[in-house]
Parts: sequence; structure tokens; C-alpha cells
Amino acid sequence: MQQPSGKTKYLALLAHPVDHVKAPSFMNPGLEKLGLDWFLTPMHVRPENLEAVIRGLQKIDNMLGVNLTIPHKEAMADLCDELGPNARLTGTVNAVRFDGDRLVGEMFDGVGLLIGQKENGIEVSGRSVLISGAGGAGRAIAFAYAQEGTKRLHITNRTMARAEKLVADIKAAMPDMDVATANADPAGYDVVCNSTSLGLHEGDPVPVDVEKLQSHTDVVDIIAVRETELMAAAKARGCRVMGGVPMAVGQLSAFAKFYDPAGNR
Repeated sequence: MQQPSGKTKYLALLAHPVDHVKAPSFMNPGLEKLGLDWFLTPMHVRPENLEAVIRGLQKIDNMLGVNLTIPHKEAMADLCDELGPNARLTGTVNAVRFDGDRLVGEMFDGVGLLIGQKENGIEVSGRSVLISGAGGAGRAIAFAYAQEGTKRLHITNRTMARAEKLVADIKAAMPDMDVATANADPAGYDVVCNSTSLGLHEGDPVPVDVEKLQSHTDVVDIIAVRETELMAAAKARGCRVMGGVPMAVGQLSAFAKFYDPAGNR
């Protein structure tokens, strides 16, 4: 892989905690394949320090902007001066461009996941879907699935108030959408998606009742760092399974256009 130089443009991936972050290992080679002399590096940023870190990074001339992961996607949206259409719809961002003194935010999780799923043969259009998780990624994915034409969309979350809020927001934007809260029973769904952080670490509880997974169900887990217990259980039951790497890779071309809107490369 090409090594950074004085001509390299940088992106920071902000997370808390940060030890699980593996995205640079496959995203930096992907950026290089696109012909971009850009470099993504993970940084450990606690929530209470997010704004101060952002203001400091803005002063670095060869810093294009930041990527955001757990737990910063919703808080960062509030700091932005301008939000793209997906960010406005979901109230979350996972990419922020430094445009002079302005912060321009957009959300690509849903877009990237749909690209990755299609490349792996997992469609959501016309199908019934259960999403576990109503945080930043869950919100983006839920709206993306709804826009893609999911027939029935159910949301489960550890804190049901967050699931109820997400359902209400989707109904407000798409009144005809069949969307509701649900429990963690995956039986009867065509697609089950884990958008929580459960699975980052060995021994984490599984987000749905794996004993009730059916072989016809496609299982998507956005965790990219390991094969989770959910993924292993789903494979054992004959399900088609996709992890989180295709979602991250699927966002690369969108990132390139977002961080370099003038096409200067």
C-alpha cells in the first residue's frame, strides 16, 4: 500500500472506544484503488471531547474531514453547519467535510449497506425486514431500507423508546410505510439486520433470538471486525449471511465524491 507523504490528504475516523476499529485496513487500499492519495486513521475521541477535537482538526490544512462511528453519529449531526439529504432525514452523520470554517455532514451507512447487500444477493425491496438497533447506524439503515421499498419494516431495540422514535420518524416521512416496533424474535422475516454494537467483542449477547432463525432468512450484521455469534448461528441454520465489510467498502465511491465535490482529487 502507498505510504502517506506531504501531499497526502487525511481523514480521521473518530470512535469511542477505538480498539475494535479495523476499517482503515480495507478502506485505505480501496481509496488507493480509486486513485486517491488519501489516508484514513482511527482516533480515540470521548463524547465529551468531540467538539473540541473537531475544532482542532479543522485547523489542519491537509485534513479533508472526519468519519464517525460509535457513539458519535447523532451528536456530530448537531455540530454541523449543513446537512446532506440523508443526514437531514435520519438526524445522523458518518462523514463530515471541512469546507473552510463550515462543517458539512452526510450519512452513507444506509447507502453503503444497500450496495454491499446487492453485491451479495441480499435484496430488501418487497421483503419483510427486522432491524435490531435504533442508534445512528440503525436509523440510517432503516430509512434506506424504507426508501428501497421494503414491504414490512420492524424495529427492535434495547431501549424501546428509541425504536418508537425511529418508527414515528419514518412514518412522518413515509406515511404509507408498514413500519412498527417489534421484539427480538426473528421468525417470519426475510431479512434480519443487526445494526447494534453487539458482536464487537467475544461473549457479547446476540441481538435476536437465534434459536428462532429460519433457513430462508438472510442475516446482515454490520459488525466488520469479526464473525459474530449471530453470524455463526445464522450460518449453522443455513441462512445466507453478510458481515459489515461490504457496507464500509460500498461507501468508498460516495465518500470520494463527498470529500472532493470539485473533483480535484
